[in-house]
Amino acid sequence: MLMLILLTGCSVRDASALPMAGIKPGNPRSAAAALSPPDQVRGTLIQFSSNGAWCWYQDERAVIDAAGGTLVVGSVANRFGAGSGARDGDINATLFDFATGSRRTSTLKHGYTSYGGGDDHNIPAFLIRPDGTYLAVYAGHNNDTYSYYRIYDAGRWGTERRFDWNTMPGGTDFRTTYSNLFYLSSEDRVYNIVRSDDRSPNIMVSGDHGTTWSYGGQLTDPDSSIGYVNGYFKYASDGHDRINFIATEHHPRDFNTSIYHGYIQGGKSYASDGILLDDDITDKSAPTVDQFTRVFAAGTVVKGVVMTRCWTIDLEVYDDGSVGAIFKARASDSDTDHRFFYAHYDRERWTWEYLAKAGPKLFRREEDYTGLGALDPDDPNTLYLSTSIDPRDDRELGRHEIFEGGRSDTDGTWSWAPLTWNSTRDNLRPIVPAWDADHTAVLWWRGTYRTSQNFDAAVVGVLRRPSEVVGLMRYVDATDANTFHLTGAPLDATGPNPDAGAADGRWHLRTEVGNGGSLLTSAEVDSEDAPILTTRVPVPSAGTYDVWINFWANPIADWRIKAGLTADAMDVFRHMASEQVEEGDHETPLILTGRDSTFLYQAYLGRIEAAMNDTFEVFVDDEAIETGPENTPAGDRVRTWYDGISCARVDQ
Repeated sequence: MLMLILLTGCSVRDASALPMAGIKPGNPRSAAAALSPPDQVRGTLIQFSSNGAWCWYQDERAVIDAAGGTLVVGSVANRFGAGSGARDGDINATLFDFATGSRRTSTLKHGYTSYGGGDDHNIPAFLIRPDGTYLAVYAGHNNDTYSYYRIYDAGRWGTERRFDWNTMPGGTDFRTTYSNLFYLSSEDRVYNIVRSDDRSPNIMVSGDHGTTWSYGGQLTDPDSSIGYVNGYFKYASDGHDRINFIATEHHPRDFNTSIYHGYIQGGKSYASDGILLDDDITDKSAPTVDQFTRVFAAGTVVKGVVMTRCWTIDLEVYDDGSVGAIFKARASDSDTDHRFFYAHYDRERWTWEYLAKAGPKLFRREEDYTGLGALDPDDPNTLYLSTSIDPRDDRELGRHEIFEGGRSDTDGTWSWAPLTWNSTRDNLRPIVPAWDADHTAVLWWRGTYRTSQNFDAAVVGVLRRPSEVVGLMRYVDATDANTFHLTGAPLDATGPNPDAGAADGRWHLRTEVGNGGSLLTSAEVDSEDAPILTTRVPVPSAGTYDVWINFWANPIADWRIKAGLTADAMDVFRHMASEQVEEGDHETPLILTGRDSTFLYQAYLGRIEAAMNDTFEVFVDDEAIETGPENTPAGDRVRTWYDGISCARVDQ
């Protein structure tokens, strides 16, 4: 699933997470310290897609159109996530409107699977074109010989087109993976860099901003004698005349890899210090990766431990022309002990420093998969890591959490504060799309990750808009006085009683639980499809309001609810992609924990504009499914407990 956190004030959920020197303040709405409940987030969590994840060798996976007030983020769905097999392999683009908090997801390609399932390698890359329209490019995981692309204009994604890599000189069965999009204003050209059939980077270029394409050359020379891939590359552009990259020689599974840096400029490639290595990247003649500038060598001893098998994670170019990078290495060649490093190029020399422990591999088949990290493209002193080891004290956490790192201007040391805490699912692969010096968006996905083709996840992040102040929440209980059928007919729930409701396709009013002494339930014992409801919520004064739906969940199960601010834009929210309601969030205290290890969760629905003494509607449904993830019975484990609605005034 896809989530986003809105951080607009300066308090934290966990007393241990108080902002430290160099850490940007977050904005949970109170300074209350909740030390033990699960699924805490420093901010307001927003879900973008109920089923999605991404790999990390495509950029940009999310872009911000500041002029249009829109965030564009990509994801790939998997059969083990919400919606099950019907969504497996869907390549999606979600547009999030900053003004309304509304999300609109479009499927760029339906059911495009690799290696037996929806594959996170198939994620699209995005580019905002000079005319303000959007370009999306995507490819399969060694699937076929095409890069696919669409252009978003006038409120819709255009017809899918494709570039056939077999049209390149000597091309035969050119199976393509990854997409990396860059616009160079000095050339007025768009570049897309992919991985080719020989597992080395090749380039396609467009002189009309992505409408048509031609072959643009090969970046490095392949060495087919070693392993699976000839280098893993991360790219970053200054947007004007240069594309930087960091790379390994091969896959760290097959080779004791180091980290190298170079750049493309004027159709040529160079080492960091400007030494020319390829005077024409448009042909098939190219240098090997290890001819570029070595940033970090395999075998380097750090804190008394030998570091091996490095892998690239993130790369950024800053306004002053300096370059920052995150990479990881194995400690003592162990796949259960990975370490994060930060490297910086000041336009004269590379330096690197140890950051934190990354924890063990994510799953058995890939010894070097970790939670990864992201640099803030607008602030070279800020980065984010996903790790199962607390970077403040090396304590094992049990789950991957997102930590924000801030580097002190005085002594250069890093301080850490968690964005997520006590999570019941892993928080993985954060990214930070470029915005500006005053605003930050941190996105990631949360869920269960078994392989690249087998995951149950949702994408998440944080928005910092310091000009906004979000007030305390006001809770409105869902009752038969304010909740009706979609048709307007009165609520005809079974009950009230304290027992689980029968599987009869109706809502059940269950007492002795929830706030207000009762709540509406569905699918408590078996699968059922209760009708759509609307809850009418009054607002005390005119203004802008953020809106949440409150539901209960047992974190070891898969309780969920479907909701939205319009009947045609409802989404499924699960506790795994939501956050716990925090003590002190609301104007009046709420019941936050219940019997049978249940907790009150909230899911962000969006933003409304209201007049004085106005009301707005929230549309609510259960999710009628026959089986849950991994074919578990839908009833009981996948149930709905609907409690009420919260809203908070937003002053801008």
